[in-house]
Amino acid sequence: MAEKSNKTAAAVKMQAAEGIFDAPSTSTDMVAISNLQFQIQGITVTNNEYTGSVHKNGDDLAGKSITGSFNVYMRPPRGSDVPAADAYIPGRFLKAAKFSEVRTTSAIPAAAEALGVGSTTNTAVLGTNAGSTDDLYKGMALILSDIANTAYGKVSAVRSYEGSSKTATLMEKLGTAPAANYQIPKQLSFQRSITEDDPPRLSLSFWFGGRRYDLVDFSVSGLRWNVPVSSRDGATQPMYEVSWTATIEDYVDQDSPEVPAEGAVPLFKDGKFSVADVYVGGSSLVIDFGLRVAYPPDPNYADGSAPGELVESKTTMTMDRQAYKKAKLDTIALAETGSQHPVYAQWGYTSGNMVQIVCPDARFNYQNPQLGQDFVTEQGDMWVDVFDKNMNINFVYWS
Repeated sequence: MAEKSNKTAAAVKMQAAEGIFDAPSTSTDMVAISNLQFQIQGITVTNNEYTGSVHKNGDDLAGKSITGSFNVYMRPPRGSDVPAADAYIPGRFLKAAKFSEVRTTSAIPAAAEALGVGSTTNTAVLGTNAGSTDDLYKGMALILSDIANTAYGKVSAVRSYEGSSKTATLMEKLGTAPAANYQIPKQLSFQRSITEDDPPRLSLSFWFGGRRYDLVDFSVSGLRWNVPVSSRDGATQPMYEVSWTATIEDYVDQDSPEVPAEGAVPLFKDGKFSVADVYVGGSSLVIDFGLRVAYPPDPNYADGSAPGELVESKTTMTMDRQAYKKAKLDTIALAETGSQHPVYAQWGYTSGNMVQIVCPDARFNYQNPQLGQDFVTEQGDMWVDVFDKNMNINFVYWS
């Protein structure tokens, strides 16, 4: 019987030590993926020996390079509470791409508290129970009770936080200043880390029909967040696009296990999309973290190289937005000033099923007007500099 492509599955586990495969469980470590690419590329050395004729011998096989890619839908962890550490399985790929998992397991404060005095349309002065450390809540979700009628509409996010005055600068510019209650809700966050230590490696198993490949020292060598807008004309799920490199630990004949059904993925609509404090329309937001992994030469390893290490990353956001008049969004002026601006996307209706993408500071490249369709749009990049928590994804819980 022929092997069938649809009988493909994956399981992933955080790897405890370099070079030691930690077998993922088929009950607790399965992850739903799509568009898997798996390449085994031979590393060859040219044989330059003369043969006494015009004909040459074939190359020598020195080893193999294992690379590939796949997509993981941007499905929140859901449930009624923040999951345990490492229990959100797609988050394992984020951690391997240099994100820190931050679990806020209790709301701050436990009960919603009155705002302090002095909030504006762009800031919220938090109450007496808020912390006093600068940027303590940077990149995190914030509930403001009087900015919307729906529970999901009351969720905002913090761009920066001044501990001495307990002032949170918001990721969006509101229509009116908040004046009622606030709360930092429970949330699972992945915050971009700029420390120098290398990210953790993973152990991963792939099943292709009746064969299983076990991969050790699995490194994320590329990561993009692709967030298309779903409209009345078409819909696509937001997703993590993962490129990887690894070493084959083993391969055996074994039938593919079943991947549990995980339900619908929330679509990017009926939410918020704000750029430089302006709510904008558009068709897509793509964030490329520009990862690069390299293998240091080391004769102590079977293939002559030590496990891959992250050697470079550079984050760029690309979007296709509606074009606006200069009075609303002057992207030429914003690019030329070189100043930093927030980019904020939020969607999902219910607790545990909401996604926030929070970039507190990004700079504009020039944006190119696009014609030829029904609407004039602008396409272009925004650059994200090296700041702590310069990119965050939050999954928000509320009562």
